[in-house]
Amino acid sequence: MAVAKTTGGAGGASGTGDVRPRLAGRERLVGVDVARGIAILGVFIAHMGVPLVAFALGPEAVEGAGSFAIIDYSGAGATGTVAGWVETAVSGRSAALFAFLAGISLILVAGRHRPDTREERNRARVRVAARAIALIVLGYALATLGSLAVILHFYGLYFLLAIPLLWLRRRYLAAVGAAFLLLGPLLVTGVYSSALPWGSAFGAEESYDAEWEAEWDAKWDDPEWVAEQEALDAKWEARADDPEWVATYEAEQEASDAKWEAEMAEGFADKPLFALDYLESPAGLLVTGIYPAVVFMAYVIAGMLVARLDLRATRVRLGLVAGGVGLAVTGYGSSFLLLGPLSSLLPGGGEDVRYVDLLSADSHANTTLEVIGNTGVAMAVLGLCLLAADRAGRLPYPLAAAGAMTLTLYTAHGVGLWALERVIAPDASWAEFLRLHSVDVFILVGLVFAVLWRRYLGAGPLERPVSWISRTTARRFVPAPATVASESAGTSDLASPSGSATPSA
Repeated sequence: MAVAKTTGGAGGASGTGDVRPRLAGRERLVGVDVARGIAILGVFIAHMGVPLVAFALGPEAVEGAGSFAIIDYSGAGATGTVAGWVETAVSGRSAALFAFLAGISLILVAGRHRPDTREERNRARVRVAARAIALIVLGYALATLGSLAVILHFYGLYFLLAIPLLWLRRRYLAAVGAAFLLLGPLLVTGVYSSALPWGSAFGAEESYDAEWEAEWDAKWDDPEWVAEQEALDAKWEARADDPEWVATYEAEQEASDAKWEAEMAEGFADKPLFALDYLESPAGLLVTGIYPAVVFMAYVIAGMLVARLDLRATRVRLGLVAGGVGLAVTGYGSSFLLLGPLSSLLPGGGEDVRYVDLLSADSHANTTLEVIGNTGVAMAVLGLCLLAADRAGRLPYPLAAAGAMTLTLYTAHGVGLWALERVIAPDASWAEFLRLHSVDVFILVGLVFAVLWRRYLGAGPLERPVSWISRTTARRFVPAPATVASESAGTSDLASPSGSATPSA
């Protein structure tokens, strides 16, 4: 792999803007940055919609703004159908990909093998811990804006939990990962569903009422009740053929929609610019939040296991693609079969909501099958990016530059969404354009900014101070011997050879 050496200076990047600096004697894995760049674009899409599609739609297709926008792609025809698939594909998987890549960066910075001296091990632990605390503080600060479901503070907790696992033997690390994979989803699902045997122990709200279900099924066995339902259906069908009634009904719906939008706008106007109500508790970070650590640590540990491999070997990269596809098919396919064609094999014929809670692979379901599927996607994406990065020349430079400063871009997009929803006057002449094309603007500006900043200034605006905090803290608590070379001053996030390990949802 052709890799340029750095010449020092701010950011650790050469004046030519090379995205492949040598860090601490090791080469930078550009493919990891490319994968991270793809993930940050996925976050933008998940929060703001699919780029370019809005040009085929009108303003009436978008309700709300920023991450609260609801986009109706049906008016774009086949393009809208594809856009819906893309939005579904990135939702939830971008956060999983970042968590997976974080595990890789943790191992790359700590070393695939256990350091020889206690000082080296402690120095690595302190750096990771300082980075984690900085992410938690920044994540909570960003969460006060209420513009999106922030993952940074969750991410910091993942780092803290991973510290004892940094040099664990592979088989023990795999065992810990399997425990998170199997037990974490059971804990999370139980918190939300009292239908599960252990759910009531966590005070879960009632989500399954067996008595009500039995009463509902009994109604369909009552011919008189069924006849009444059929009569109602026939009445609605007859009305649908009456143009006057249809016009009245549509007018009522439009009035109802206008009232809802006015209430939403009034609600946003009444919201404070900053609020502590949006902050998760420690229990939220661990179990009840949207990115619960008891589940997402499975992604982190999967990345740590993959990082123990020789990621520069073509055989390993091809194995990641093949193995990732296999895992994705296993996770998503098993969910589809068990809740679909094979649902009759489950007790209750698959209609029991308890099995849906446990076997779903939908976005953010946080089930074992979803984690397996998402991990497979992350492995395949990483393998493809590692293969492509060495063969595409300068083509992946914008993605790699964005991937090297994801902390900056993630934070900027959170602040930008907040400004779009709360600060920018809705009647401004350009507000409607931003409302409809926010994702196009964010992606274009983000890529251009990343390329220029990375080329001329090196490490990102947030990556540099966070990296300085981790290095300075490590030097203060675990002073380095005079014989140990000073660490690079401009690395991203974990200061790892792969660049930033900073997340997005």
